[in-house]
Amino acid sequence: MLNIATDPGDLVLDSFAGSGTTGAVAHKMGRRWIMVELGEHCHTHIIPRLKKVIDGEDPGGITKAVNWRGGGGFRYYKLAPTLIVNDRWGNPVINPEYNAAMLAEALCKLEGFTYAPSETRWWQHGFSSERDFIYVTTQNLSAEQLQALSDEVGSEQSLLVCCSAFHGVNAAQAADRWPNLTLKKIPKMVLARCEWGHDDYSLNVSNLPMATTSPPTPLTAADEGRRAAKRKETAPGQGALFEEDKV
Repeated sequence: MLNIATDPGDLVLDSFAGSGTTGAVAHKMGRRWIMVELGEHCHTHIIPRLKKVIDGEDPGGITKAVNWRGGGGFRYYKLAPTLIVNDRWGNPVINPEYNAAMLAEALCKLEGFTYAPSETRWWQHGFSSERDFIYVTTQNLSAEQLQALSDEVGSEQSLLVCCSAFHGVNAAQAADRWPNLTLKKIPKMVLARCEWGHDDYSLNVSNLPMATTSPPTPLTAADEGRRAAKRKETAPGQGALFEEDKV
């Protein structure tokens, strides 16, 4: 299947990785890959298997067919817990599992900032440019605190302030009074970004783009010849693709 449908360098996605067969085969065939798995399979099966592939110690499957001898690498990411949860009254709140650093990093990601806490500026948790910064806090900020923050930032820089709430002024007054500050309340600012509170595959994906109704682009003679050649190349050795660690 990978031989017919992909070329070297293409990206292969397996959202139910299991024991990691797709990634192992794609890696040996020179494809890039992304695999997703919820259970402990990542630690018990996938990571050990891919390390063997990279070290050239996985002799099964298509190893001989593609003369695989090892190489490459991969990055492993663990998803953080859901950022927003409901409290006992049903109100959305920040997940208590998040500490200050995790929250700051998450909001930097959501707002398009690079997470880079400053060692000298307590209010600088990240940046989007040389003069635009972000500050994340769970505090309820007063007008006096916002004034002090604005004074520190100065007129030559701008700061996105993500806080639980602010009091003493409304949003319009704050914009007029502190033009170098942009105020956003959490969790309200992120509620519409994603679907929260799920730790399984039950996410509701909505507002998908509509399928285009235009006719498909006709294949050129070169495209048809390429596909036919791939099918012929695949047929004789097809069995080898499915010998690798049946699960």
